[in-house]
Amino acid sequence: MAVQQPQTPYLQIIRNTALRLLLAVVTLLAATLPTACSKQDPDPQIRISVQEILLPGDASGNATFTVTADAAWGLTYSGEGFSVSPSSGTAGETTVTVTPTEANTEKERRQLGTITVHFFAGRQDYGITVSQRPATASRTVLLYMPGRDLITFYKENIAKIQEAITAEIPGDGRMLVCYQPRQHATAEMLELRYDPSTGTCESIPLTTYEDFNAGRPEDVQQVFTDAAAYAPAERYGLIIGCHGKAWIPASSGVLPRSVRPGTASDVWTPVPGAKPTRSFGDTGHELDIGELAAILEALPLRFDYLVFDDCFMASIETLYDLRTAVDYVVASPCEIMAAGFPYDRIVPHLFDEQADLRTQLNEICREFWYFYQYDWDTISGNEQSGCISLAVMSELDALAAEMRRVSSAAKQDFERAELQYYKGGNTKLFYDLGQFVALSCGDAGVADAFTAQMERAFPTGQRYHTPNYYSAYNGRLNPINYYTGVTTSEPETAEPYATDCRQTAWYRATH
Repeated sequence: MAVQQPQTPYLQIIRNTALRLLLAVVTLLAATLPTACSKQDPDPQIRISVQEILLPGDASGNATFTVTADAAWGLTYSGEGFSVSPSSGTAGETTVTVTPTEANTEKERRQLGTITVHFFAGRQDYGITVSQRPATASRTVLLYMPGRDLITFYKENIAKIQEAITAEIPGDGRMLVCYQPRQHATAEMLELRYDPSTGTCESIPLTTYEDFNAGRPEDVQQVFTDAAAYAPAERYGLIIGCHGKAWIPASSGVLPRSVRPGTASDVWTPVPGAKPTRSFGDTGHELDIGELAAILEALPLRFDYLVFDDCFMASIETLYDLRTAVDYVVASPCEIMAAGFPYDRIVPHLFDEQADLRTQLNEICREFWYFYQYDWDTISGNEQSGCISLAVMSELDALAAEMRRVSSAAKQDFERAELQYYKGGNTKLFYDLGQFVALSCGDAGVADAFTAQMERAFPTGQRYHTPNYYSAYNGRLNPINYYTGVTTSEPETAEPYATDCRQTAWYRATH
């Protein structure tokens, strides 16, 4: 067995000294080198809600964005034509307001400058560009929806427009709405504008009319004039969404409740249980078509198109009265369901600067038809009923000249029951104009010339219809067997409508 020798004191001292030196080296390395368990403090963060600010062109409003930071921050900005407040903030969320100091009188958007947000410690900068729309919009569209009988549907229409408005739509255009959400004696005008800070379309009040009557021409004229004052534009479009009775005088819609249903006089009373359409309602708050034409003619601006979201307005007697007031009219020869136009689908076309106006209006017609052809059942209480056409107003005088030839030409007999009609009930009132000429004119050459001019006034490519149309006056779908997109009341024999029709400008110009 081996015997361990005892260590000498000197050897023990040497070993203890070496151990202490080794521990010192390890401690020094641990203090100077990072280990897997050590953590560094993270850099503070800044989050900016937008990368671009787009200011209103008329300097009437402002734009906002939010800064969310983990520490104190500041901002600077370069450029001119705007101010920014506040210029600094602490940890948390802060709303920053950017305000234009002058209107943009140029025709295009202009770049105003840049806002730079940064930490005071001098870490990364965050830039935001600032630009401004032109004070004169490329296009202003006014949706005028008078009356309260359809107010639930009006509010749904406005909500659909808000769905369609984005950072890109309406671009440099402006979308205004005037309606009566409270009572018949007041009206409100507002602008629907996209707010990048919230990512939604906001409703911005413009003015309120405290003594308003939709049946008073001067009140309606003031609304149209104000639209141009609040949103001046290079071009204007008008949509009227309400009840419509074509050329029929407003007084003809006021019937005593004692009228017996089913008689010839009971023209404007829907059958019990009928689905709502934009035909009859708000009695006492109506304009005659001649009054509307006079309003449009007297305006300091010109609407280059008018879209009727109303029943029966594609009537030649109606359109002829408007022939010099606007350039184009989009309208339906029959009733429009109470849901009206699919505004979320048509608004992008209203502001499509890449397309010419005729193309835009054709797309509006097509979108209307497509919705009622294929998607009508996405709205409760709706029907597959959608007829629409585009009228080229500059062609209507020439159409009247051709109709004079038809009126003077030899006649051929036909049964009124053969005519395509567009209103239910005993009194049909609205008959297809093209078919009426085809059946009544005994001169083939004259009839062909009229048809050729009809093509110019109501282009075939802009006439759309579903297989049937719904009428509240018989409570059912009615087949469409002949369609030229425009009606006439000349064949009607019921009074007072037959006599009243002969007093219209169209009848007097063509007979």
